[in-house]
Amino acid sequence: MKQANKTEKSIHIIACQVFQPALEHLQLEERYPNLYITYLPSNLHMTPLKLKVYLLEEIDAARTRKERIICIYGECFPNISNVCEEFEIIKVPGCHCYEILLGSDQYKQIVDETAGTYFLEQDLVQNFETYCVEPLELYDEDIRKCCFEHYKRILYIRQPSDPDLTLKAKEVANFLGLSLEIRDADYCYLEEKVCQSI
Repeated sequence: MKQANKTEKSIHIIACQVFQPALEHLQLEERYPNLYITYLPSNLHMTPLKLKVYLLEEIDAARTRKERIICIYGECFPNISNVCEEFEIIKVPGCHCYEILLGSDQYKQIVDETAGTYFLEQDLVQNFETYCVEPLELYDEDIRKCCFEHYKRILYIRQPSDPDLTLKAKEVANFLGLSLEIRDADYCYLEEKVCQSI
């Protein structure tokens, strides 16, 4: 069990659960004894205002404990960056979780080379029906076409701890009528940005 140095200020990472595989892979809590991580449920993205409430509650609790706060989220509700700035919270740069999992340079390259890329990661692959099909009524062919007619491919970002989701990702791609590509996540960007902030 890690022993925190009481003279050091605790560092509290508040992150979307999407980043749990990455942060566990990086073993940040083992490397930094005064660092703690709270994961908020990824399905809060379906209700951005609720996500904001949950995040503000965690921020308030961490500030009460006088912890330094690092936020790992994309632009997942309006003005999240302004909220972090208001409370002097460090936010890992990135508009989307996919950008943070791939790194800004690789993400930009992917978007530039094929406009119309629909990204998937483990959580979305495993919960595609719950997160997308049911709320958007994608079983209706006309609605599905309307939502995805401008997309050209699916890119599944595979992480080291992922189970074999290739078949499931193919099923999603076939359902949407898109080609599938797989790219391995690169945690260098996330690690660099977090470690610079600690």
